Amino acid sequence: MSFTTGSTSFGIFDADPDFASDADKVVDYTRKKLGDPIMYVHMSSSQIYMSFEEACLEFSAITNQYQAKSALSQFLGSSTSTLSGSENTYQARMLEFQKRMAGAYAEEAGVNGPHPLHSASIDIYSEQMKYDLQAILSGSGVIGAQRIQVKDIFHFSPMSAYRFFGTTSAVNYLHNQFNFESFTPETIFYLLPIWEDILRGMQFKTSNKVRRSNYSYELHNNELTLYPCPSQDNKLYFTYMLPPDPNVPASPSDASFHGVANLSNVPFGNIQYSNLNSLSKHWIRRFAFALAKEVEGHIRSKMANIPIPNGDLTLNGPELIADGRADQEMLRTELKMILDDLTYDKLAARDAEMAESLVQTFAKIPLGIYIGTFWPLVGLLSYLLHDNLFRMLTIVS
Repeated sequence: MSFTTGSTSFGIFDADPDFASDADKVVDYTRKKLGDPIMYVHMSSSQIYMSFEEACLEFSAITNQYQAKSALSQFLGSSTSTLSGSENTYQARMLEFQKRMAGAYAEEAGVNGPHPLHSASIDIYSEQMKYDLQAILSGSGVIGAQRIQVKDIFHFSPMSAYRFFGTTSAVNYLHNQFNFESFTPETIFYLLPIWEDILRGMQFKTSNKVRRSNYSYELHNNELTLYPCPSQDNKLYFTYMLPPDPNVPASPSDASFHGVANLSNVPFGNIQYSNLNSLSKHWIRRFAFALAKEVEGHIRSKMANIPIPNGDLTLNGPELIADGRADQEMLRTELKMILDDLTYDKLAARDAEMAESLVQTFAKIPLGIYIGTFWPLVGLLSYLLHDNLFRMLTIVS
């Protein structure tokens, strides 16, 4: 029986020319390894084809598991499409996983976030200090029963003047124009990092709102209390957020929300047999033989003793089953150990160790010793000494 399309159980690799070419070779290899023609092999060619296909599927499944282990964070949120096509891709690092995880922290810090920030205003009245923001918004129909999260309340006195802080002053201009030396202006400037300037700007803003403002407020359970008590009717503005639902996307256009979520829907298909190298195909042949050995063992176990002249022939069915299962487990462990040592994080750690080792190796190289010519320097010194001696004699005479 020669291999044709439909000879395997699932037909996943039947259209692959390399798989079809190797299938009959695996049959011949398996039969001879099991003792044919001296020992009759009871398995049919279709059963060996099945073992060959299962070995390819096993190799593909284990390899895809470790591909996901290396780069699952890069696949998260991507389209599941037909759940095929990304099995042998080298994913670019986009940091989308880290950005999504940091979105909630950014939102709390008020520096962007995945959910919208709403603004609203309420009427405040003279001689009334307390206002229930939750009840006011619910009563006006702006929100439903959802509890709001108030983010900022614009209740502080306006600044009457703006102050600018810079590195220039009249004294410094004089210093530059008149080229004063050994002059100390009223300020001394240091080269400081940019973050210090930003920090000082935040200090000025907070100082203006806290130290210079006569206004204050307290917020408890979304009930606002204003200080001092308003003396006239006015409007008060504030920002708020609605509590996000982790099971609902922040935006209807967020396609990543319904994309890849875990290993179960990563768009991995079966790795095509023709794309495999010799190392992979050798593992598949060994695993296919281990599977076939187990099947042959089950068949021989059904007919443990065969009557022959002057006695019975005992078949080695149980031994084949035990050996086949042990070989399968050994091959799985072997492949997993290799792949576990080749995940992206292990490769990065190994490269770092190699770079560090190279630095230590190069550090052992002795530094070069500069060897120059001394005679030009001697000639120059002789010339200078001779010239000065001639001048001294002239002065004396």
